[in-house]
Amino acid sequence: MKEVITEYQTMKTTRIYCSIILFTMGFYSAQAQYPADGLRLSQISSSVGARSQAMGNSVVGIADDYSALFGNPAGLSQQKSFEFSVGLSSIGYDNDVTFFGNNIKDNNNAIRLDNLGIVYPIPTRQGGLTFAFGFGRVANFTSVASFEGFNPSTSIVKTFKPYGGTQFGDFDLLTLSLDEADNLINNQLAFRIFLADTLDDYLFPVLTDSVQQSTRILEGGGINHWSFGGGIDIAKNLSIGVTLNFVSGTYTFDNEFTESDTRNIYKSTYRFPYNFDHWIYANTITSDLSGFNALFGIMYRQPGKYRIGATVRVPTTYEISQTFTEDGTSYFDDGFFEKLSPALIHESKYQIVTPLVVSGGLSAQPLDWIMIAGDAEYTDWTQIEFETDDQELKKEHRDFKKMLRETWNLRCGAEVSIWDIGLKLRAGLEYKPSPWKNKPSSYDQIKYTCGFGFIIGENSSINASYALGVWKTDRNNLYWIKVPSFETSELVTTNTINVTFSHRF
Repeated sequence: MKEVITEYQTMKTTRIYCSIILFTMGFYSAQAQYPADGLRLSQISSSVGARSQAMGNSVVGIADDYSALFGNPAGLSQQKSFEFSVGLSSIGYDNDVTFFGNNIKDNNNAIRLDNLGIVYPIPTRQGGLTFAFGFGRVANFTSVASFEGFNPSTSIVKTFKPYGGTQFGDFDLLTLSLDEADNLINNQLAFRIFLADTLDDYLFPVLTDSVQQSTRILEGGGINHWSFGGGIDIAKNLSIGVTLNFVSGTYTFDNEFTESDTRNIYKSTYRFPYNFDHWIYANTITSDLSGFNALFGIMYRQPGKYRIGATVRVPTTYEISQTFTEDGTSYFDDGFFEKLSPALIHESKYQIVTPLVVSGGLSAQPLDWIMIAGDAEYTDWTQIEFETDDQELKKEHRDFKKMLRETWNLRCGAEVSIWDIGLKLRAGLEYKPSPWKNKPSSYDQIKYTCGFGFIIGENSSINASYALGVWKTDRNNLYWIKVPSFETSELVTTNTINVTFSHRF
């Protein structure tokens, strides 16, 4: 075996100029990540705080506390008292993944600061003028996916190819100049750990199919809004408002993928590696996010009867600094192994512009002790923009946009007051259609919410909410080509608990 490897290393050295081509699988996946970032960063919540979350995140037509800063700043003018708000949220993400008939369940959890801020009313002779500023966690990226199964038709090594390669991973090396080969020499992971070879001026994978595959993918991070806004009455019972959001956040991705020759198929001596045992591919992505947007709102109200509100959230321009790392180690039956050293590190900076979002909301009090509310939110996901000078990525982005559509998110909720004991009970529903075209209704996200509020003394209150989310999704683990035999089917369940404390003075 070692003699074969020595011969193989010699062949690599003598043909290095024509063999090192490549954007590796990981780097290509990192590029593929960019358009997907646009969708992820566009899906932010319209509210923070336990009260609105317990009512299905309905806030546009209510907006009478600190959460108005994030849902409809026009509603802030209703607030006549100083208010301090702080809240924590716990996010549980459960994923039931099916791959080649095998089912694996996994979960990921996180606890985060949900909100922290102040409402500051200004004394006026008539009407209202109120400001608010603080922090809100408007999106969480906590997720997980684990799967394992025997794949008879595809190995991920076939994805270690440049643009222009065939679906089998082969690539004509004569299309490259010597300079191009020299510049890309450090990017050829598969070749460097003996999982790719060259023959007749072609680069080709030597590990192609019939492998046991397993992976665990962890995602984390989220989006924070550092916000300042205010609402003012411009006529009797009519107010307008604006919130300026300074955006920060992170996104993390951690994946370890293993392929093994569990059935001892790679033992023939006619091709290398004839005694392959298994190999491990690990890659991580860390993104730092920054940006800015503004939320404009309007509200008309009939005190004690109803409120009508509307908002427009202007597109957010995100500046993203991304670091992508990848590593790989191959192992053989005789104990020989080859580790990529050092690990590959790719850094990039780019911009993503999210779509404009328009929302409308209504709340009504048919009786003194009950309030019902509902919101509708329109987003055209095809308006996601990815700014880059890379022509291949521009083409990929155009293809990505063709797969998206317009959606209407719907939210509703109710609040019942039990005055004798200072208790308020709440429940709601949130419906978020999938932004992808031609997906079945089971891919739409549905969240069932409930919660309560309890008055402590005269000026303080504690609110708690619980949200159960359920939907289906899938994952194409070979991004570069649609391979149904390498897709996973996933059933996602989320459990979110939020506790918010408020004090008015």
